[in-house]
Amino acid sequence: MPIRGCKRTRLRTFSEMAQYRLGRSGRQPEETSCGPSTRSNAGSTVTRESFVARWRARRDELARLGAQVDGAKLCDEVLADFDAFTTSEDDELVTLQSAAERSGYHKDHLRRLVRWGKLPAARRGRMLLFRVADLPRKPNVVDVQPIRAYDPIADARRVATRTSIGGSNG
Repeated sequence: MPIRGCKRTRLRTFSEMAQYRLGRSGRQPEETSCGPSTRSNAGSTVTRESFVARWRARRDELARLGAQVDGAKLCDEVLADFDAFTTSEDDELVTLQSAAERSGYHKDHLRRLVRWGKLPAARRGRMLLFRVADLPRKPNVVDVQPIRAYDPIADARRVATRTSIGGSNG
């Protein structure tokens, strides 16, 4: 029996959350009682820990049996599991503070992008929630030239070459 007054709206995808927030959703969200949230596809959520644990156990089993395996099939299984892991990680909803830390942009900039409609976000009360996959990444500048101190000898050489080549002095 659900706790009194503890019903909440559960939307399955991020786009449904955004459409529901904007009032454009034709689909009625399903109601769930308070308690652990479950997905419709049980077992489809792969966490980092479950991914690592599964493949360590698999490795130990194959080593114990001394099995010779088809490398291509094993790689296909690992890649399928890794794809499920990254998909579930990309669908994770994070708060504004966490989104700012992950993206490298300031919280105010992310709010501005949401206001301009360039970054999708869902609201839960006054709190903004972002999908990890939708977050912009701040580019890292790699080829920055370090600022060198003033070198009077090099400056004198530059001036001398300018005046000796075709200067109008003299």
